[in-house]
Amino acid sequence: MKYIIIIYILVTLLYSCSPKPIKIQEFTTLSKVIDTVVDDYRNRKDIYYNNWLLISNYRNKKKVEETIDSFILTTVKKNNYSSSTKEIRFFVYKETSKTNLEAIKQNPREIDRYSNEHDLIYYYEVKPNGDFMREKRKGRDVVETSNKKAVHNPNFRITQ
Repeated sequence: MKYIIIIYILVTLLYSCSPKPIKIQEFTTLSKVIDTVVDDYRNRKDIYYNNWLLISNYRNKKKVEETIDSFILTTVKKNNYSSSTKEIRFFVYKETSKTNLEAIKQNPREIDRYSNEHDLIYYYEVKPNGDFMREKRKGRDVVETSNKKAVHNPNFRITQ
C-alpha cells in the first residue's frame, strides 16, 4: 500500500510539472503595420509589412523555435500582399508581467519603451523570393542569426 501511494504521488508530480504548450497571439500597436519607402531610382514604392506576435509559456527550446517558424511561414502563405512588397517582418515577444495583451492595450508605447529591450526574443524577415531570416535576440543583442530558403516557398499572392 505504501508503494502505491508513493507511485501515485510521483505520477501526479510528473504530470503537474509537464510544460504548458506555447500560445502564439498576434497583436497590434500604434506603430504602422505597413511602412512604405519611395525608391526614386525605380520610381516605385516599396512596402514593408510589420507583424507583432506574443508567445505565452515561452521556453528557450528548439521545438518552440520550430513551432514559431512554422507559424510565421503559415501566416505568410495564407495572406495577400501587394506586388510592391519588399519584405514581411515579424517581431516576436515573450509574454511577461510588462509585455502582455492587457498592458499593451493600456499603453501601446510600452513595446518601444520596454519590450523591445527586455522581451523581444526573435525578429524575422521573409522576402518574396522565399528567403527567410531569423534573428534570436537577448535584450538589444543579436545572439544568433539564421538565413535560409523557406522549405515551402511563401507563395506571395499579388494584389494591387
